[in-house]
Amino acid sequence: MDELFASLDALAAEDLAPLFGPALLERLRPLLVAQNRLAAEVARTVRACEVSGAAEVDGLKTMGPWLRGHGHLSAAEAARVVRPGRALAHLPAMAAAFAAGQVTGEQVAAIAGWPSPSP
Repeated sequence: MDELFASLDALAAEDLAPLFGPALLERLRPLLVAQNRLAAEVARTVRACEVSGAAEVDGLKTMGPWLRGHGHLSAAEAARVVRPGRALAHLPAMAAAFAAGQVTGEQVAAIAGWPSPSP
C-alpha cells in the first residue's frame, strides 16, 4: 500500500498547467484504467471481508454498516461497493475484465442487473 500511496503522491505533485489537450488525454487514459482496477480490488477485498465475517471484529454484522461507519460512505454507496464482489464471485470472466480495468463498476452493475452507480 505504501507504494500505491507514493505513486498517487507523485501523480498529485505533477504540474498539469504546461500540458494541453492531447497530453492531458494521454495522461487521463491510464488513470481511468487504474480507477477501474482500484474499484475492482476494493470490491474483491470487500467480498473477502464479507465472506470471512471481518466486520464482526468491530461489532457489525455485515460490510454495509462497516463501510458506512469506517469508510464514511452513504448507504447507497456502501451497497454499490458490496454488490459487485457478490456478483463477480459468480462471473469470473467479468471479474477478470474488471481487475484488468477493461470494464467499469457501472458496467458490472449493468451485467448484474442493478441500478447503475450515480456519477
